[in-house]
Amino acid sequence: MKKTAIKLSPIALAAMLAATLSACGGGGGSSNSSTSPTTVTSSFPVQQALTYAFTHGMQANLSISGTATSGSTSVPVSGTLSYALGMASNTTFEGAGAQQATENLSATVSVNGASQPISISSALIVNAQYAPIGARSSDSYCVASGTPAYPATATVGQSGDIVTMNCYADSTKRTLVDVEKLSYVAVAGSDANTLNFQMVTTDYGLTSTPQSSNTITYAISAAGVPKLVRVQATQIESGVTVVLDAK
Repeated sequence: MKKTAIKLSPIALAAMLAATLSACGGGGGSSNSSTSPTTVTSSFPVQQALTYAFTHGMQANLSISGTATSGSTSVPVSGTLSYALGMASNTTFEGAGAQQATENLSATVSVNGASQPISISSALIVNAQYAPIGARSSDSYCVASGTPAYPATATVGQSGDIVTMNCYADSTKRTLVDVEKLSYVAVAGSDANTLNFQMVTTDYGLTSTPQSSNTITYAISAAGVPKLVRVQATQIESGVTVVLDAK
């Protein structure tokens, strides 16, 4: 029996990989000798890590694994991903002063042995506290609905909503094309000196039902220095369910 070929367009994969940097967290701890009690920092500087990311920039190189499934047929997905966030600079957004940082993402993704190069560049717009208020690219213009809210600090197990983004076809905002909800979850890091701050973006399209999701994990040092360590994404495109995990 002939197997059904699974094909994904570069545009579909690009849409899946294009994730907005929304926040970073912080964490730390120290250990003394065996005769002294262990000191663990329970509160991690989220705001400090945000400031560091947008004033120093950020880079990461990750390896991609995953699957693409259509019906009973499933094929492997693999590849590499490079991400870079530039330092923020002054800009104007929605008629008011703001800051803008350019995100660049390049990847090579192989689906069942067929490779596809992907390159994405977009501008992330943040307020004075480096919280997301919008994003703009060649084919999208997103505006925050309400005021984005981040905790100044976070502890393991903490979670909350950040903001809802309304995305339009262009800056005229005549055609709504997507609604995204951003939230966060703070989990234990790989050791006592880090906190994994997970940024979760749930994409609703123009429905009330989630259409896709992605989770970006930042490992944060005690000094509030963020490092992008993992990107997870799930999306259904033209009947094909794609699950990606880059780390």
